[in-house]
Amino acid sequence: MTTDAVKPGLTEELAGLAVNWRHPVPAQARDLAERAVVDTIAVSLAAANDPTVAALFNGLGAELRGGPSSVWVGGLHGDPRDTALVNGVCAHALDFDDVDDQMIGHPSAVLVPAVLAAGEETGASGAKALDAYWVGLAVSRELASALGMDSHYRAGWHSTGTVGAVAAAAASARILGLSVAQVRHALGIAGSLAAGSRQNFGTMTKPLHAGVAASNGILAAKLAGSGFTADTRQLERPLGYLALHDSAPGNRRADPDEVAQPSLNVKLHACCYYIHAAADAMLELVAAGLQPHCVERIVVTGPPEGFDALIHHRPRTGLQGKFSMEYAMAACLLDGALGLSTFTDASVTRPEAQRLLAKVELHTAEVPPLGPADWEWGYAALNVETAEGEPLSNRVDKPRGHASRPLAEHELRRKFDDCLAYGGLRPSDELYAALRGLREAESLCDVTRLVSVLAGQAGARRPEQVVPGEGAR
Repeated sequence: MTTDAVKPGLTEELAGLAVNWRHPVPAQARDLAERAVVDTIAVSLAAANDPTVAALFNGLGAELRGGPSSVWVGGLHGDPRDTALVNGVCAHALDFDDVDDQMIGHPSAVLVPAVLAAGEETGASGAKALDAYWVGLAVSRELASALGMDSHYRAGWHSTGTVGAVAAAAASARILGLSVAQVRHALGIAGSLAAGSRQNFGTMTKPLHAGVAASNGILAAKLAGSGFTADTRQLERPLGYLALHDSAPGNRRADPDEVAQPSLNVKLHACCYYIHAAADAMLELVAAGLQPHCVERIVVTGPPEGFDALIHHRPRTGLQGKFSMEYAMAACLLDGALGLSTFTDASVTRPEAQRLLAKVELHTAEVPPLGPADWEWGYAALNVETAEGEPLSNRVDKPRGHASRPLAEHELRRKFDDCLAYGGLRPSDELYAALRGLREAESLCDVTRLVSVLAGQAGARRPEQVVPGEGAR
């Protein structure tokens, strides 16, 4: 870099946003924040018996010896940093957590664990936690815009870890009540801790990115609050965050209206979000009568960047299957859904699934074959050749659950109940109502206590009782 700063004033701008953000949170935005908490805790509880969580507890369970913050799985408690790490991994373990179009990553799997863990320790109210969540989301969007996500992502970075750590630092700083001067240092500290490699997609380390980002965000805020220092222009300086993370020159500043937009994409399929549009398109064909034995060839067309995350073309594990368009198409045909049980080792290695996925081809096109898309980076067009010779086609631009196609309340509740059942837990009207009324809670502890009681109920296995060799559920 030949200039003194990649984006002059970025650290100062984000620090000011974290402390002085005074947008009155509209009802729609606060409602969406509550829904993000509901969804994040639900997908975390669904992972209670997952091998990723089992391995995590086998390695770190001894660290959770009590403390002010709640571990959602297993009903344990620990230090805020440790619980944020564990809850972040659990939230992202099944790749069933929400996605943000601007961040091009998973904000809530980082922000909700960080905000709730720090908030429990400080006795924060539900409303304060929701405000901190929105500060973190706004910072993630501002930072993503300055960074330029195309170049960042294609360089191999996972924005959930890289952008998430800085956003979690801002959100944690808001909870802790830091000054603008202190937040500058917190962002600088987080800038040195932010990481995450896309090569680890399809392994247990991908969800670790979310947990580490949440934990490091709390660490950065706490250190800055105690007088620990960093370069107060770390994000934009020539050797700083933007330069290191492959920021494209001339990236724009975010539109304030976009930053404050109350929108997130909630998943209805338990796999990488780049699969969802194609999955909806295939499931519509299946609902219309398409049978697996009739399929000779499937061509999935999407934008050039649309398949970047889908690095497993012949998956052999459930985790790899979550990042395989080929397997997803086969599973849609065989199972009529992409649910939690679709992505087990046994499901992926089914002979019939392996035969079908070999018939899937991925093509890219700048211009969609069926006309312009409203959401270019995410459209999917299918062309299916059948044994009868009749070609079938379909296209979806925005999958169900996208911000433009939000879930109805009953759909969110159904996902919540399904996640609890998959994790071995009973449905809980009390917990759902408490989470959906988080804005009225005088103390986060009143709500998180319900999570702990539910997670520790009889019949739910503690994660440390599950050995990785058992296989994924």
